[in-house]
Amino acid sequence: MVEVVACEGAPRDLGTDQGTHCRAALRARYRGQARWRRAQLRLLAESAARRRLRLELRRFYPQQAEMLEAMARAARVPAAWLRAMLADGEGASPPADAFALAAANGAPGRGGLLARPLPADAIVRRRRPENGFRSVELVQPWGFAPLAGVNEAGLAVACAAQPGGVARARHVVPAALLALDCLRRFDRLEGAVDWLSVRPGGGRSAIALADPSGEIACVAVDGDGRTVVRPVDGPIVRAADCAARVELEKALREASPRSGSDLGRCLDVPLAVVESGRRRIGWLGARSARGADHWFEA
Repeated sequence: MVEVVACEGAPRDLGTDQGTHCRAALRARYRGQARWRRAQLRLLAESAARRRLRLELRRFYPQQAEMLEAMARAARVPAAWLRAMLADGEGASPPADAFALAAANGAPGRGGLLARPLPADAIVRRRRPENGFRSVELVQPWGFAPLAGVNEAGLAVACAAQPGGVARARHVVPAALLALDCLRRFDRLEGAVDWLSVRPGGGRSAIALADPSGEIACVAVDGDGRTVVRPVDGPIVRAADCAARVELEKALREASPRSGSDLGRCLDVPLAVVESGRRRIGWLGARSARGADHWFEA
């Protein structure tokens, strides 16, 4: 059974809804991490890096900061712990060994397609912000940025932290949090790409985008650097291993995916798959242990 949480209203209401629904999961994770005992949290709260992250959140990401604090109150866990999770990348978007995006070969209504591996603890979040587009997303219970999502206008995103060193950055808040703004603010890919290219944020991640026109792009974040990757000959693939990337690119070119299910068959792991044209997100099981697939519309 796929767990669904409905979040509606102002940022504090969105955070309260998620924190209330996911309270057991957040408290269990907090208790299970001995390094976040209260004495250590007091030390973390005094560190320059943690103060910097808290200040940057409030200055550049005020809605996410308000959501975080409300989630902490509702779940009865320290906000400092959630910020520390965010600094470590766990509240932004976890790594993925590989993920892919493809245009739907110009098929009417298909739009662009996105896919990324899905952690076992993912849930579905239906978000209706006070101002902006409503969306459906796959997130972890303590997560802010979506693993993948699509809004009612058909703009789709998929996010993943990327392995490797990070160039020195002026900002410590993971830029993956901007994916929330993309879903709330934009109905087309170009506006979202421009937003991601100029807004402050750090870390090392890839944010894939698609819209109903079939346009796809990936904004690669490396510290202060931003690189916009667009398709040249076939799909775009991001993978930690070069051999895996080449193999997946070949499989996708041969498959010529026209739907999210087609794209999902190329990755033999549980997947989040987004069809921007149909404004829906799929929860797909692995081919080798295929369970029921679930689809959710924005």
